[in-house]
Amino acid sequence: MTADLTLRERTRRAVRAEIVDAAMDLFLSRGFEATTVEEIAGAAGISRRSYFRYFLNKDEALAEALAATGRTIAQALTERPREEPPWDALRRAFDPLIERTGEPNAAALARLMLERPSLQQGKDTAWLAEIASALEQRLPAGASSLDARALTASAIACLHAAQEQWLEPGDGRDLGTLLTTTMSAVRRFTATTAATTPD
Repeated sequence: MTADLTLRERTRRAVRAEIVDAAMDLFLSRGFEATTVEEIAGAAGISRRSYFRYFLNKDEALAEALAATGRTIAQALTERPREEPPWDALRRAFDPLIERTGEPNAAALARLMLERPSLQQGKDTAWLAEIASALEQRLPAGASSLDARALTASAIACLHAAQEQWLEPGDGRDLGTLLTTTMSAVRRFTATTAATTPD
């Protein structure tokens, strides 16, 4: 019975993952508002009725897709070279997200996040837990989980600043360049502050 339940849960998770992948592909290619539940279900190879066994609406699918992106970033961080400094590895771990910004509705999806603070907050909470856990394994001996969370939260804040600038009309810089700029600013100015602050 236990094995049967485990298999059932694995199958359920696999179907959820397929729905999430299909949903994100459609959100990026067609736009969130233009995408229907029926289209997501069709792309995932299930019926509309089956879709509602896994998600109440497309907002839930988007929230899960965003959480999955956090897991992808965490995995990318885990796979970075061990000798790479943690902050540099953290920047490069965002590359899977950066790579998708060239898709038709990536900017619209980023703008949607700014318009829905609760969605942004939920995403950030999920990302913080996943990425900080991966980052903690790379920090020097003696570093704490709080150190990892602080660094991760700082990187996510840098991403927010970069995304807001990226959405500004006429800037022209890609999100990867802007993220490198914001994260470099944190490194540069914190180092400067540390060097000039008296004991």
